Order: sequence, then C-alpha cells, then structure tokens
Amino acid sequence: MKLRVGNGCWHAGHVLDASVCLAAGFYAQEGLDVEVVHAKVNPKGISSSRPDGERYDEIGTVLRDMIAFGIDIITDVHVRTPFAERALGNDELRIIGGWRNWFPGALVTAPAIKSIADLKGKRIGDWYKGGIATMWYEHQLRKAGVDPDREVDWQIGWKYGAMKAAWKPLLAGETDAAIVQTPYVPRLLEQGFNKLYDFVEDSKPYGRPDRVTVARKSFIERNPEVIKRYWKAAIRGYQYMRIVPEHFPFQRFVEAKLRVDNPDESECMRDLRPLDVMEGRFHPMDGQLSVEGVWRILQEHQDAGVLARSTTRRDVEEVVRQELVQEAWAEISQTDEVKQNIERLQPVIERVGY
Repeated sequence: MKLRVGNGCWHAGHVLDASVCLAAGFYAQEGLDVEVVHAKVNPKGISSSRPDGERYDEIGTVLRDMIAFGIDIITDVHVRTPFAERALGNDELRIIGGWRNWFPGALVTAPAIKSIADLKGKRIGDWYKGGIATMWYEHQLRKAGVDPDREVDWQIGWKYGAMKAAWKPLLAGETDAAIVQTPYVPRLLEQGFNKLYDFVEDSKPYGRPDRVTVARKSFIERNPEVIKRYWKAAIRGYQYMRIVPEHFPFQRFVEAKLRVDNPDESECMRDLRPLDVMEGRFHPMDGQLSVEGVWRILQEHQDAGVLARSTTRRDVEEVVRQELVQEAWAEISQTDEVKQNIERLQPVIERVGY
C-alpha cells in the first residue's frame, strides 16, 4: 500500500527520521511503499521561518492540509493541535505515538541574569514566533510579571533560536537568553553563563512530548496493519539515528539531500546536524509517549491561554491511541536487531537521561 508521511511544520529536520527510514529500506522491509512529503503541509509555515514572519499556528490547518495533500501520517504536530481541533468540533485527529518525546536542551542566560524576571528588557533568542519555545517563554515570563509582547526584545531567526545554533549568538553577546541544546550547555556554563531551566531533568519521568505523531481516525480504522508496520519501521529508525558514529555518515547524506531539495531557501543554507547532538535525539526508543506527559504540557498551554480550559484529562485518554504502536513494539522488541540496538544504546540512555 502507498503511504504518504509528511510534516506539519515546514523544515527538513521534521522529516529527517522518516527520510532515514525510507533511504535505509526500513519501510520497504515492513512491506510499505512510502513517500515522504515535506514543505507542503501548511505552506505559510515557510514564511514564518523568516525574521518578522507571521505567527505560526497549526490549529485549523493540519487536518485541512492532510486532506488537501493526501498525507496519511504526520510525524511532528504540536501536541495541543488535536485537542484544540477537538474543542472546535473537529474530532478527527488521533495521536498514534511519539516523536519529540524529550526536549534536549536548557534555558541558558547571560551571567548577570539569574531569574526569569531578570529577562525584562533583555534580548531572547527564538526561532519563530508561535512555536513550542515561544509558548513556553511567554508563559514563564507572564508568571514572573514580565509582558512578553512589550517588555522583552525578541531576536527571531534560525541562528538565534534553533537549539543547535543558539549558543553561538549567546556566547557572542548578541542575545541574553536562549534555549540551547544539551551538548553545548557546559561550554557556556564554563564562561559564567547561567542555566535557569533544564527541560530533560524537569520532565522526568514522563518526558516532554511537545510534538507528536498523528493520523486521521478514519485512516486508522481502515488501516491498522499499515499503522503497525509504519511503527515497526519508525522505531528501528529512531534507534538507528542514535547509534553514532557508525550511522552518522549515512544520516548526514540523507539530511543534505533533504535540504538541497527543499523549496525553502533558508533550509539550503542551514548547517547540517553535527555528530555531537545525534546520540541525544529526542525520539522515544519504543515509539510511545506518556499520557501524563501530554497532560502536563496541555496544562501549561491552558495556563498560557492558548488551549481551552474545556480540555480535560479524559480528552487526552480518548485522543492518545497507542494500541497499534504498543503492538508493534511488543513484536519488534523481540527481534535480534532491536535487542542489539538497545544493548548498544544503554550507556547513551544512562548518560543523556532517556
């Protein structure tokens, strides 16, 4: 069966794992004919990657664009999107498993900044307005009595806000605060910078599933075996990507091709992912997320005023449908390949925390 896997955002990184699965033959080995589609779902997202671009939001667009572009599975949807759609009466999206199950970074600030309140009047690096990081920042600032719309200076753009790049302008004094990917935090701390929030440590043991994999309820009901096969391939891909340096050259080739072929010019100019961030890839080893982790993020979004208070824990239990990924894991976890992967990655899991 032909299966179209796409992204709900615009940039190539959000389909890198799917592209690795495709190029490595994992999908074909599970009997699937997969096409990976990127930079097509919600094309307005491309403009929001530019400085001063429109505020990016998936609500009201993901389901529409899944239909318009024939996308069967989207790997990277904001966790609040299915619930916001449900509150609007569009009860078709289901979370079928995890994608970014951990947020592998920390909020790092200039030496003189010791608290969130100290960010008043300061420069904060963010990739694009309206994303996961924006909502977290705005919520924390408001709790500290700082108006995020008028009392901070947002530095918007990939180099200021992408976790793998944000440490450079922070170190250079171009920003005062940014969320920095975990491997780069120690070098900043050595220079006197402060770590105000560690997303990995503060999210244990439930993870931080702020982006999730979704499919339409009607598609799941018609194609349960396809979903299971998808997850067997995806889980293998999640594990494969964290096994470095052995698999790093192959991944780098796949990512380079993704960026060269991307219609967004800024994708072609961005640095490729370095080796030192790959062991800490945020995908869940078994393809699954925790209901508690989802609910905690939704509560944050409710407190921030971007999700209706009418959404309850019962909604989470109805929207998160992981029966098929759990069946896929029960079967694939018994294979020699996955057992060897788990053994190889155990020291990595102990070191990075997931």
